[in-house]
Amino acid sequence: MIRDIFENHVGFMEGTFFSELFGYDITVWYEKDIPLAYIEKNIEYFNNLDEEVVLDICSALKRYYEFYKDVLPDVCEECEYIHGDVLKNYEVDPKSILECIHLGTYEFNKCNPEDEDIPVLNLGGDCDWIGDSGVRIAAKNNELLFVGKWCDINLWSKGPRDIYDSMFNFANQDSSDE
Repeated sequence: MIRDIFENHVGFMEGTFFSELFGYDITVWYEKDIPLAYIEKNIEYFNNLDEEVVLDICSALKRYYEFYKDVLPDVCEECEYIHGDVLKNYEVDPKSILECIHLGTYEFNKCNPEDEDIPVLNLGGDCDWIGDSGVRIAAKNNELLFVGKWCDINLWSKGPRDIYDSMFNFANQDSSDE
């Protein structure tokens, strides 16, 4: 499942896998002492995401786009130059918004052995509507926890959780207006 595994320049293990959802290879990063079986189990989870989770991600990405279209319309205009109207097909096919993001990494942090059956997503990459800020998508146990600009998230950290409550987290906003 994971190909070309090696230890990278910062001491993490790195390899690639094919994403069924996105149709391209994604790099996986994980700490050396994390069992490969745990990583592969999560990749299998990602490649077989429940439709509801995928649609939650798409809905959050739509909120992320709409926010930045209001705040930074010139950056979003560049995105629309590339893709046309980003939301043109959203109502018919919400997954169409996924064409505007380009995931590069699926990152894993160490968890307690008893938590290894809890599926996690910690995906980062480029986002056409916000330039260098990118995108981070984080979920644990089928609950979408964060969608927004790229940031470093450890889903197992017991430290401050401010990022999850941020106004820039488009996963936890009321979607009743959709």
